[in-house]
Amino acid sequence: MRFSKLLTLVWFVLIFSLLGCRSVAETIDRELHLNLGSEPATLDPALATDPGSQQIARMIFLSLVETDPATGAPQHGLSTSWAVSTDGLIWEFKLRPDAVWVRFNPIGEKIEVKRNVTAQDIVYSVRRVFDPRVGSGFAMTIAPILRGAQELRTANPQKTTDADFQKLFDALGVQAIDDTTVRFYLTKPASYFPSIVSTWLVRTQPRESVEEGGVVWTEPGTLWTDGPYLLKSWSHGREIVLEKNPNWYDAASVRIDTIRFTMIADTATALDEYRKGDLDTLDPYDGLSTDDYDTLKDDPVLGKQLQIVPTLCSQYYGFNTTKAPFNDPLVRKAFTAAIDRETLVSSVVKLGDPARDFTRAGVYASADISDTAGIPFNVNQAREYLKEAGYDGRTKRLPVITLGVNTDDKLQLIAETVVQMWKSNLNVEVRVSALDWKSYQQTLREDAPQIFRLGYCAYYPDAANFATVFQSKSPANFTKWISAPYDQTVDAAAREIDVTKRIALYRTAEKSLVEENTVIAPLWWSSRATLSRPELQRNYAITDGYERLETWGFQ
Repeated sequence: MRFSKLLTLVWFVLIFSLLGCRSVAETIDRELHLNLGSEPATLDPALATDPGSQQIARMIFLSLVETDPATGAPQHGLSTSWAVSTDGLIWEFKLRPDAVWVRFNPIGEKIEVKRNVTAQDIVYSVRRVFDPRVGSGFAMTIAPILRGAQELRTANPQKTTDADFQKLFDALGVQAIDDTTVRFYLTKPASYFPSIVSTWLVRTQPRESVEEGGVVWTEPGTLWTDGPYLLKSWSHGREIVLEKNPNWYDAASVRIDTIRFTMIADTATALDEYRKGDLDTLDPYDGLSTDDYDTLKDDPVLGKQLQIVPTLCSQYYGFNTTKAPFNDPLVRKAFTAAIDRETLVSSVVKLGDPARDFTRAGVYASADISDTAGIPFNVNQAREYLKEAGYDGRTKRLPVITLGVNTDDKLQLIAETVVQMWKSNLNVEVRVSALDWKSYQQTLREDAPQIFRLGYCAYYPDAANFATVFQSKSPANFTKWISAPYDQTVDAAAREIDVTKRIALYRTAEKSLVEENTVIAPLWWSSRATLSRPELQRNYAITDGYERLETWGFQ
Protein backbone atom coordinates (compact mmCIF):
# COMPACT_ATOMS: atom_id res chain seq x y z
CA MET A 1 0.00 0.00 0.00
CA ARG A 2 1.08 3.55 -0.60
CA PHE A 3 2.75 5.54 2.21
CA SER A 4 -0.11 8.06 2.21
CA LYS A 5 -2.66 5.31 2.85
CA LEU A 6 -0.71 3.74 5.67
CA LEU A 7 0.07 6.88 7.58
CA THR A 8 -1.63 10.00 8.76
CA LEU A 9 0.72 12.73 7.69
CA VAL A 10 1.46 15.99 9.39
CA TRP A 11 2.91 18.34 6.78
CA PHE A 12 5.06 21.29 7.69
CA VAL A 13 5.01 24.05 5.10
CA LEU A 14 7.16 27.12 5.63
CA ILE A 15 6.09 29.21 2.68
CA PHE A 16 8.38 32.12 3.41
CA SER A 17 11.48 29.98 3.13
CA LEU A 18 10.39 28.63 -0.25
CA LEU A 19 9.70 32.07 -1.60
CA GLY A 20 13.09 33.27 -0.40
CA CYS A 21 11.60 36.34 1.26
CA ARG A 22 14.87 38.04 2.08
CA SER A 23 15.71 41.69 1.89
CA VAL A 24 15.74 43.02 -1.64
CA ALA A 25 17.21 46.37 -0.66
CA GLU A 26 19.94 47.74 -2.88
CA THR A 27 23.32 46.57 -1.62
CA ILE A 28 26.95 47.52 -2.05
CA ASP A 29 29.01 45.09 -4.11
CA ARG A 30 32.04 44.24 -1.95
CA GLU A 31 33.80 41.29 -0.38
CA LEU A 32 33.01 40.05 3.12
CA HIS A 33 36.08 39.61 5.36
CA LEU A 34 35.75 37.15 8.26
CA ASN A 35 38.04 35.29 10.67
CA LEU A 36 37.91 31.51 11.11
CA GLY A 37 40.54 31.61 13.85
CA SER A 38 42.46 28.58 12.64
CA GLU A 39 42.76 26.09 9.84
CA PRO A 40 39.53 24.04 9.62
CA ALA A 41 40.13 20.48 10.72
CA THR A 42 38.20 19.29 7.66
CA LEU A 43 35.59 20.36 5.13
CA ASP A 44 34.11 16.85 5.02
CA PRO A 45 30.56 17.23 6.45
CA ALA A 46 30.70 13.73 7.92
CA LEU A 47 33.76 14.68 9.98
CA ALA A 48 33.24 18.39 10.71
CA THR A 49 32.69 18.97 14.43
CA ASP A 50 34.52 22.26 15.15
CA PRO A 51 32.64 25.52 14.41
CA GLY A 52 35.09 26.61 11.71
CA SER A 53 34.74 23.39 9.74
CA GLN A 54 30.98 23.41 10.20
CA GLN A 55 30.70 27.01 9.02
CA ILE A 56 32.52 26.40 5.74
CA ALA A 57 30.71 23.09 5.18
CA ARG A 58 27.41 24.86 5.78
CA MET A 59 28.15 27.35 3.02
CA ILE A 60 29.16 24.86 0.34
CA PHE A 61 26.97 21.80 1.08
CA LEU A 62 23.19 21.78 1.32
CA SER A 63 21.40 20.40 4.34
CA LEU A 64 18.08 18.62 4.08
CA VAL A 65 16.78 21.02 6.76
CA GLU A 66 18.08 24.49 7.67
CA THR A 67 17.78 26.41 10.94
CA ASP A 68 16.42 29.80 11.87
CA PRO A 69 19.48 31.75 13.10
CA ALA A 70 17.87 33.24 16.19
CA THR A 71 15.80 30.33 17.53
CA GLY A 72 17.14 27.27 15.75
CA ALA A 73 13.65 26.44 14.46
CA PRO A 74 13.84 23.99 11.53
CA GLN A 75 13.31 25.50 8.10
CA HIS A 76 13.27 24.12 4.60
CA GLY A 77 16.65 23.67 2.93
CA LEU A 78 17.00 20.97 0.34
CA SER A 79 13.59 19.72 1.49
CA THR A 80 10.36 21.44 0.48
CA SER A 81 8.19 19.64 3.03
CA TRP A 82 8.26 16.78 5.50
CA ALA A 83 5.80 14.40 7.10
CA VAL A 84 5.73 12.03 10.05
CA SER A 85 3.77 8.85 10.72
CA THR A 86 1.20 8.69 13.48
CA ASP A 87 3.51 6.56 15.64
CA GLY A 88 6.34 9.08 15.20
CA LEU A 89 8.78 6.48 13.86
CA ILE A 90 8.81 7.29 10.14
CA TRP A 91 9.77 10.65 8.67
CA GLU A 92 9.50 11.43 4.97
CA PHE A 93 11.11 14.42 3.27
CA LYS A 94 10.35 15.78 -0.20
CA LEU A 95 13.36 17.28 -2.00
CA ARG A 96 13.35 20.26 -4.29
CA PRO A 97 14.09 19.23 -7.91
CA ASP A 98 16.32 22.17 -8.87
CA ALA A 99 19.38 21.62 -6.64
CA VAL A 100 22.51 20.63 -8.56
CA TRP A 101 26.06 19.52 -7.90
CA VAL A 102 28.76 21.70 -9.45
CA ARG A 103 32.54 21.53 -9.66
CA PHE A 104 34.58 24.72 -9.61
CA ASN A 105 37.84 24.54 -11.52
CA PRO A 106 40.30 27.21 -10.27
CA ILE A 107 42.13 27.02 -13.58
CA GLY A 108 40.15 29.38 -15.73
CA GLU A 109 37.57 29.71 -12.91
CA LYS A 110 35.08 27.54 -14.76
CA ILE A 111 31.98 26.06 -13.14
CA GLU A 112 30.84 22.67 -14.38
CA VAL A 113 27.31 21.49 -13.58
CA LYS A 114 27.53 17.77 -12.78
CA ARG A 115 24.01 16.50 -12.02
CA ASN A 116 20.95 16.99 -9.82
CA VAL A 117 21.04 16.41 -6.07
CA THR A 118 18.84 13.39 -5.33
CA ALA A 119 17.51 11.32 -2.45
CA GLN A 120 20.29 8.81 -3.17
CA ASP A 121 22.76 11.53 -2.11
CA ILE A 122 20.95 11.75 1.23
CA VAL A 123 21.21 8.00 1.73
CA TYR A 124 24.92 8.02 0.87
CA SER A 125 25.61 10.96 3.18
CA VAL A 126 23.83 9.38 6.16
CA ARG A 127 25.66 6.10 5.59
CA ARG A 128 28.99 7.93 5.72
CA VAL A 129 28.09 9.48 9.07
CA PHE A 130 27.72 6.05 10.68
CA ASP A 131 30.34 4.13 8.67
CA PRO A 132 33.09 3.33 11.23
CA ARG A 133 35.70 3.51 8.46
CA VAL A 134 34.90 7.21 8.05
CA GLY A 135 35.15 8.00 11.77
CA SER A 136 32.49 10.65 12.30
CA GLY A 137 32.94 12.43 15.62
CA PHE A 138 29.22 12.80 16.32
CA ALA A 139 27.92 9.42 15.11
CA MET A 140 27.84 8.03 18.65
CA THR A 141 25.63 10.87 19.86
CA ILE A 142 22.87 10.53 17.29
CA ALA A 143 23.10 6.81 16.46
CA PRO A 144 20.55 5.68 19.11
CA ILE A 145 17.73 7.50 17.35
CA LEU A 146 18.10 5.98 13.84
CA ARG A 147 17.29 2.35 13.13
CA GLY A 148 20.38 0.27 12.46
CA ALA A 149 22.81 3.12 13.17
CA GLN A 150 24.27 1.60 16.34
CA GLU A 151 24.96 -1.69 14.59
CA LEU A 152 26.69 0.04 11.69
CA ARG A 153 28.65 2.46 13.86
CA THR A 154 30.03 -0.27 16.10
CA ALA A 155 31.02 -2.69 13.33
CA ASN A 156 34.70 -3.64 13.43
CA PRO A 157 36.30 -2.53 10.12
CA GLN A 158 38.98 -5.22 10.47
CA LYS A 159 36.47 -8.04 10.90
CA THR A 160 33.56 -6.85 8.75
CA THR A 161 33.54 -7.86 5.09
CA ASP A 162 32.33 -5.61 2.29
CA ALA A 163 29.29 -7.87 1.94
CA ASP A 164 28.50 -7.51 5.63
CA PHE A 165 28.93 -3.74 5.44
CA GLN A 166 26.43 -3.69 2.57
CA LYS A 167 23.94 -5.57 4.74
CA LEU A 168 24.45 -3.00 7.50
CA PHE A 169 23.96 -0.17 4.99
CA ASP A 170 20.75 -1.80 3.74
CA ALA A 171 19.48 -2.13 7.33
CA LEU A 172 20.19 1.52 8.18
CA GLY A 173 16.99 3.53 8.66
CA VAL A 174 17.27 5.73 5.58
CA GLN A 175 15.74 4.95 2.21
CA ALA A 176 15.40 6.73 -1.13
CA ILE A 177 11.82 6.18 -2.29
CA ASP A 178 12.52 7.98 -5.56
CA ASP A 179 14.84 10.78 -6.70
CA THR A 180 13.03 13.43 -4.66
CA THR A 181 11.73 11.47 -1.67
CA VAL A 182 13.76 10.15 1.26
CA ARG A 183 12.43 8.30 4.28
CA PHE A 184 13.92 7.79 7.76
CA TYR A 185 13.03 5.03 10.23
CA LEU A 186 13.60 5.86 13.90
CA THR A 187 13.98 3.69 16.98
CA LYS A 188 11.69 5.92 19.04
CA PRO A 189 9.42 8.93 18.47
CA ALA A 190 11.36 12.17 18.13
CA SER A 191 9.38 15.28 17.24
CA TYR A 192 12.71 17.12 17.29
CA PHE A 193 14.12 14.97 14.46
CA PRO A 194 14.16 17.85 11.91
CA SER A 195 16.42 19.79 14.30
CA ILE A 196 18.87 16.89 14.41
CA VAL A 197 18.73 16.65 10.63
CA SER A 198 19.46 20.36 10.34
CA THR A 199 22.60 20.32 12.47
CA TRP A 200 24.33 16.94 12.42
CA LEU A 201 22.75 14.25 10.31
CA VAL A 202 22.21 15.30 6.71
CA ARG A 203 24.62 17.68 5.06
CA THR A 204 24.88 16.31 1.55
CA GLN A 205 28.04 14.67 0.22
CA PRO A 206 28.66 13.72 -3.44
CA ARG A 207 29.60 10.05 -3.85
CA GLU A 208 31.53 10.54 -7.09
CA SER A 209 33.67 13.34 -5.67
CA VAL A 210 34.38 11.46 -2.43
CA GLU A 211 35.33 8.20 -4.12
CA GLU A 212 37.32 9.70 -6.99
CA GLY A 213 39.09 12.36 -4.91
CA GLY A 214 40.05 10.15 -1.98
CA VAL A 215 41.80 11.99 0.85
CA VAL A 216 41.88 15.24 -1.20
CA TRP A 217 38.24 15.21 -2.27
CA THR A 218 37.55 18.49 -0.44
CA GLU A 219 40.30 20.41 -2.27
CA PRO A 220 39.37 23.08 -4.86
CA GLY A 221 39.16 21.61 -8.34
CA THR A 222 38.25 18.14 -7.03
CA LEU A 223 35.35 19.13 -4.83
CA TRP A 224 31.72 19.02 -5.90
CA THR A 225 29.41 21.36 -3.99
CA ASP A 226 25.70 22.19 -3.99
CA GLY A 227 25.40 25.08 -1.53
CA PRO A 228 25.08 28.85 -1.94
CA TYR A 229 28.87 29.25 -2.26
CA LEU A 230 31.74 27.52 -4.06
CA LEU A 231 35.19 26.80 -2.65
CA LYS A 232 37.31 29.08 -4.84
CA SER A 233 40.65 28.63 -3.04
CA TRP A 234 42.14 27.18 0.12
CA SER A 235 45.56 28.47 1.11
CA HIS A 236 46.12 26.12 4.03
CA GLY A 237 46.83 27.90 7.29
CA ARG A 238 46.18 31.34 5.77
CA GLU A 239 42.93 31.86 3.88
CA ILE A 240 39.80 30.28 2.44
CA VAL A 241 37.90 32.10 -0.30
CA LEU A 242 34.29 31.30 -1.14
CA GLU A 243 32.56 32.53 -4.28
CA LYS A 244 28.84 32.81 -4.91
CA ASN A 245 27.42 29.74 -6.65
CA PRO A 246 25.37 31.02 -9.61
CA ASN A 247 23.76 27.59 -9.97
CA TRP A 248 22.36 27.49 -6.44
CA TYR A 249 18.56 27.39 -6.58
CA ASP A 250 18.22 30.70 -4.71
CA ALA A 251 21.31 32.45 -6.10
CA ALA A 252 19.35 35.60 -6.94
CA SER A 253 18.94 36.33 -3.22
CA VAL A 254 22.67 36.07 -2.38
CA ARG A 255 23.97 39.61 -1.91
CA ILE A 256 27.69 39.04 -1.33
CA ASP A 257 29.72 37.52 -4.16
CA THR A 258 32.98 36.79 -2.33
CA ILE A 259 33.76 35.79 1.27
CA ARG A 260 37.36 35.74 2.52
CA PHE A 261 38.13 33.83 5.70
CA THR A 262 41.45 34.60 7.35
CA MET A 263 42.86 32.43 10.15
CA ILE A 264 43.85 34.55 13.17
CA ALA A 265 43.90 32.45 16.33
CA ASP A 266 44.73 35.29 18.73
CA THR A 267 41.56 37.20 19.58
CA ALA A 268 43.49 40.36 20.48
CA THR A 269 45.08 40.36 17.02
CA ALA A 270 41.69 39.79 15.43
CA LEU A 271 40.32 42.78 17.35
CA ASP A 272 43.20 44.90 16.04
CA GLU A 273 42.38 43.77 12.49
CA TYR A 274 38.78 44.78 13.04
CA ARG A 275 39.86 48.18 14.34
CA LYS A 276 41.95 48.67 11.19
CA GLY A 277 39.00 47.79 8.98
CA ASP A 278 40.41 44.47 7.73
CA LEU A 279 37.57 42.41 9.23
CA ASP A 280 33.86 43.14 8.85
CA THR A 281 32.93 41.29 12.04
CA LEU A 282 34.65 39.15 14.67
CA ASP A 283 32.35 36.26 13.75
CA PRO A 284 32.31 33.37 13.18
CA TYR A 285 35.39 32.74 15.34
CA ASP A 286 35.15 33.19 19.11
CA GLY A 287 34.33 36.69 20.32
CA LEU A 288 35.31 39.34 22.82
CA SER A 289 36.61 38.53 26.27
CA THR A 290 34.73 39.98 29.21
CA ASP A 291 37.58 42.47 29.74
CA ASP A 292 37.38 43.61 26.11
CA TYR A 293 33.62 43.83 26.39
CA ASP A 294 33.88 46.00 29.53
CA THR A 295 36.30 48.31 27.73
CA LEU A 296 34.49 48.54 24.41
CA LYS A 297 30.94 49.01 25.68
CA ASP A 298 31.85 52.55 26.69
CA ASP A 299 33.74 53.31 23.47
CA PRO A 300 31.84 56.07 21.58
CA VAL A 301 32.32 54.30 18.22
CA LEU A 302 32.84 50.58 18.83
CA GLY A 303 30.30 50.53 21.65
CA LYS A 304 27.59 51.09 19.03
CA GLN A 305 28.90 48.13 17.02
CA LEU A 306 28.75 45.68 19.93
CA GLN A 307 26.25 42.87 19.81
CA ILE A 308 25.45 40.38 22.60
CA VAL A 309 24.48 37.04 21.10
CA PRO A 310 22.73 34.18 22.96
CA THR A 311 24.29 30.73 22.89
CA LEU A 312 22.96 27.23 23.52
CA CYS A 313 24.83 26.94 26.84
CA SER A 314 23.19 26.88 30.27
CA GLN A 315 25.14 27.15 33.54
CA TYR A 316 23.85 25.74 36.81
CA TYR A 317 24.59 24.35 40.25
CA GLY A 318 23.26 20.83 40.71
CA PHE A 319 22.23 19.19 43.96
CA ASN A 320 23.07 15.60 44.76
CA THR A 321 19.56 14.64 45.81
CA THR A 322 20.76 11.51 47.63
CA LYS A 323 23.00 13.42 50.06
CA ALA A 324 21.71 15.19 53.16
CA PRO A 325 20.57 17.87 53.54
CA PHE A 326 19.81 18.11 49.81
CA ASN A 327 17.63 15.04 49.84
CA ASP A 328 15.04 17.54 51.12
CA PRO A 329 13.58 19.72 48.32
CA LEU A 330 12.94 22.53 50.83
CA VAL A 331 16.69 22.84 51.45
CA ARG A 332 17.32 22.87 47.71
CA LYS A 333 14.73 25.63 47.33
CA ALA A 334 16.33 27.64 50.13
CA PHE A 335 19.77 27.55 48.53
CA THR A 336 18.32 28.46 45.14
CA ALA A 337 16.23 31.37 46.46
CA ALA A 338 19.30 32.77 48.25
CA ILE A 339 21.23 33.30 44.97
CA ASP A 340 21.02 36.81 43.52
CA ARG A 341 21.52 35.92 39.85
CA GLU A 342 21.13 39.49 38.62
CA THR A 343 24.04 40.67 40.75
CA LEU A 344 26.08 37.56 39.92
CA VAL A 345 25.74 38.12 36.18
CA SER A 346 26.18 41.89 36.19
CA SER A 347 29.19 41.96 38.53
CA VAL A 348 31.07 38.72 37.80
CA VAL A 349 29.80 36.77 34.79
CA LYS A 350 29.26 39.87 32.59
CA LEU A 351 28.35 37.96 29.40
CA GLY A 352 25.10 36.13 30.03
CA ASP A 353 21.48 36.35 31.06
CA PRO A 354 20.24 35.46 34.56
CA ALA A 355 18.43 32.12 34.29
CA ARG A 356 15.62 30.66 36.35
CA ASP A 357 15.11 27.82 33.86
CA PHE A 358 17.62 25.26 32.63
CA THR A 359 16.51 25.42 28.98
CA ARG A 360 17.75 28.49 27.14
CA ALA A 361 14.68 30.70 26.69
CA GLY A 362 13.77 31.42 23.10
CA VAL A 363 15.26 28.24 21.63
CA TYR A 364 12.82 26.24 19.51
CA ALA A 365 9.98 24.65 21.54
CA SER A 366 11.06 26.37 24.76
CA ALA A 367 9.17 28.81 26.94
CA ASP A 368 9.44 32.55 26.32
CA ILE A 369 12.05 34.48 28.31
CA SER A 370 9.21 36.23 30.16
CA ASP A 371 8.06 32.91 31.64
CA THR A 372 7.98 32.96 35.44
CA ALA A 373 8.87 29.33 36.20
CA GLY A 374 11.68 28.69 38.66
CA ILE A 375 12.65 29.94 42.11
CA PRO A 376 13.25 33.72 42.20
CA PHE A 377 15.76 35.46 44.44
CA ASN A 378 14.02 36.12 47.76
CA VAL A 379 16.00 36.12 51.01
CA ASN A 380 12.98 35.98 53.32
CA GLN A 381 11.49 33.09 51.36
CA ALA A 382 14.85 31.28 51.36
CA ARG A 383 15.00 31.49 55.16
CA GLU A 384 11.41 30.34 55.42
CA TYR A 385 12.20 27.28 53.29
CA LEU A 386 14.99 26.37 55.74
CA LYS A 387 12.69 26.77 58.72
CA GLU A 388 10.10 24.52 57.07
CA ALA A 389 12.86 21.95 56.57
CA GLY A 390 13.56 22.08 60.32
CA TYR A 391 16.68 24.27 60.30
CA ASP A 392 15.74 27.15 62.56
CA GLY A 393 19.33 28.27 63.18
CA ARG A 394 19.06 27.69 66.93
CA THR A 395 18.10 24.11 67.78
CA LYS A 396 19.19 22.76 64.42
CA ARG A 397 21.77 24.19 62.05
CA LEU A 398 23.01 23.07 58.68
CA PRO A 399 26.38 21.30 58.61
CA VAL A 400 29.28 22.62 56.52
CA ILE A 401 28.31 22.12 52.86
CA THR A 402 30.65 21.19 50.01
CA LEU A 403 30.42 22.91 46.62
CA GLY A 404 32.41 21.15 43.89
CA VAL A 405 33.86 23.06 40.95
CA ASN A 406 36.53 22.42 38.35
CA THR A 407 39.69 24.51 38.53
CA ASP A 408 39.20 27.76 36.64
CA ASP A 409 39.83 31.27 37.96
CA LYS A 410 36.51 32.66 36.73
CA LEU A 411 34.48 29.70 37.95
CA GLN A 412 36.11 29.85 41.35
CA LEU A 413 35.39 33.58 41.62
CA ILE A 414 31.76 32.84 40.78
CA ALA A 415 31.71 30.10 43.42
CA GLU A 416 33.16 32.44 46.05
CA THR A 417 30.53 35.04 45.18
CA VAL A 418 27.66 32.56 45.56
CA VAL A 419 29.15 31.12 48.75
CA GLN A 420 29.16 34.63 50.23
CA MET A 421 25.50 35.03 49.25
CA TRP A 422 24.67 31.80 51.07
CA LYS A 423 26.63 32.98 54.09
CA SER A 424 24.89 36.35 54.18
CA ASN A 425 21.40 35.16 53.35
CA LEU A 426 21.24 31.76 55.07
CA ASN A 427 24.06 31.94 57.62
CA VAL A 428 25.49 28.68 56.26
CA GLU A 429 29.12 27.68 55.77
CA VAL A 430 29.99 26.32 52.33
CA ARG A 431 33.42 24.98 51.43
CA VAL A 432 34.58 25.13 47.80
CA SER A 433 36.37 22.02 46.55
CA ALA A 434 38.18 22.52 43.23
CA LEU A 435 39.54 19.69 41.08
CA ASP A 436 41.13 19.53 37.66
CA TRP A 437 38.60 18.81 34.92
CA LYS A 438 39.46 15.12 34.47
CA SER A 439 39.31 14.39 38.20
CA TYR A 440 36.17 16.50 38.54
CA GLN A 441 34.38 14.51 35.83
CA GLN A 442 35.32 11.27 37.54
CA THR A 443 34.03 12.58 40.86
CA LEU A 444 30.69 13.52 39.29
CA ARG A 445 30.32 10.06 37.80
CA GLU A 446 31.26 8.22 40.98
CA ASP A 447 29.96 10.36 43.83
CA ALA A 448 28.99 13.95 43.11
CA PRO A 449 29.42 16.44 45.99
CA GLN A 450 26.40 17.93 47.74
CA ILE A 451 26.40 20.83 45.29
CA PHE A 452 28.32 20.81 42.00
CA ARG A 453 28.92 23.22 39.15
CA LEU A 454 28.20 22.29 35.56
CA GLY A 455 27.34 23.83 32.25
CA TYR A 456 25.50 22.21 29.39
CA CYS A 457 25.71 23.22 25.73
CA ALA A 458 23.02 21.74 23.53
CA TYR A 459 24.24 20.12 20.33
CA TYR A 460 21.02 20.80 18.44
CA PRO A 461 18.73 23.83 18.90
CA ASP A 462 15.59 22.37 20.42
CA ALA A 463 14.18 22.29 23.95
CA ALA A 464 14.31 18.49 23.78
CA ASN A 465 18.10 18.57 23.94
CA PHE A 466 17.91 20.28 27.34
CA ALA A 467 14.98 18.31 28.76
CA THR A 468 16.57 14.89 28.21
CA VAL A 469 19.63 15.79 30.34
CA PHE A 470 17.77 15.19 33.59
CA GLN A 471 15.80 12.12 32.64
CA SER A 472 16.38 9.29 35.11
CA LYS A 473 18.65 7.23 32.86
CA SER A 474 20.60 10.12 31.36
CA PRO A 475 24.38 9.72 31.81
CA ALA A 476 24.58 13.50 32.31
CA ASN A 477 22.17 13.49 35.27
CA PHE A 478 24.61 13.64 38.19
CA THR A 479 21.88 14.79 40.61
CA LYS A 480 20.70 11.15 40.96
CA TRP A 481 17.15 12.47 40.81
CA ILE A 482 14.70 9.87 39.54
CA SER A 483 11.23 11.00 38.53
CA ALA A 484 8.83 8.87 36.51
CA PRO A 485 6.44 11.84 35.94
CA TYR A 486 9.31 13.96 34.57
CA ASP A 487 10.46 11.13 32.29
CA GLN A 488 6.93 10.56 31.04
CA THR A 489 6.39 14.26 30.30
CA VAL A 490 9.62 14.53 28.29
CA ASP A 491 8.76 11.33 26.40
CA ALA A 492 5.29 12.69 25.67
CA ALA A 493 6.85 15.85 24.24
CA ALA A 494 9.02 13.71 21.97
CA ARG A 495 5.86 12.12 20.56
CA GLU A 496 3.99 15.42 20.16
CA ILE A 497 4.22 17.07 16.73
CA ASP A 498 2.22 20.22 17.50
CA VAL A 499 4.85 22.73 18.64
CA THR A 500 2.42 24.61 20.89
CA LYS A 501 1.66 21.41 22.78
CA ARG A 502 5.37 20.55 22.87
CA ILE A 503 6.11 23.92 24.48
CA ALA A 504 3.46 23.25 27.14
CA LEU A 505 4.88 19.80 27.88
CA TYR A 506 8.47 21.03 28.13
CA ARG A 507 7.30 23.85 30.39
CA THR A 508 5.66 21.28 32.68
CA ALA A 509 8.90 19.31 32.78
CA GLU A 510 10.96 22.44 33.40
CA LYS A 511 8.69 23.53 36.22
CA SER A 512 9.12 20.13 37.85
CA LEU A 513 12.90 20.32 37.48
CA VAL A 514 13.65 23.85 38.67
CA GLU A 515 10.63 24.81 40.81
CA GLU A 516 8.59 21.96 42.26
CA ASN A 517 11.59 19.71 42.94
CA THR A 518 14.41 22.25 42.50
CA VAL A 519 16.87 19.60 41.40
CA ILE A 520 19.23 22.27 40.12
CA ALA A 521 19.75 25.98 40.67
CA PRO A 522 19.96 27.58 37.21
CA LEU A 523 22.47 30.44 37.22
CA TRP A 524 22.84 32.00 33.80
CA TRP A 525 22.55 31.37 30.08
CA SER A 526 25.85 32.07 28.39
CA SER A 527 26.17 34.77 25.76
CA ARG A 528 29.00 36.02 23.61
CA ALA A 529 29.96 39.52 22.53
CA THR A 530 30.98 40.39 19.01
CA LEU A 531 31.52 43.39 16.76
CA SER A 532 30.05 44.03 13.32
CA ARG A 533 30.36 46.94 10.93
CA PRO A 534 27.27 49.17 10.91
CA GLU A 535 26.97 48.83 7.14
CA LEU A 536 26.83 45.02 7.40
CA GLN A 537 23.25 43.72 7.34
CA ARG A 538 23.19 40.35 9.08
CA ASN A 539 21.53 38.02 11.54
CA TYR A 540 23.15 36.26 14.49
CA ALA A 541 23.16 32.47 14.87
CA ILE A 542 22.47 30.91 18.25
CA THR A 543 24.29 27.74 17.08
CA ASP A 544 28.08 27.90 16.61
CA GLY A 545 29.11 27.32 13.02
CA TYR A 546 25.69 28.06 11.56
CA GLU A 547 25.84 31.71 10.50
CA ARG A 548 23.54 32.20 7.49
CA LEU A 549 26.11 34.14 5.47
CA GLU A 550 24.10 33.77 2.27
CA THR A 551 21.52 36.14 3.78
CA TRP A 552 24.04 38.85 4.70
CA GLY A 553 24.71 42.01 2.69
CA PHE A 554 26.18 45.50 2.76
CA GLN A 555 24.22 48.70 2.49
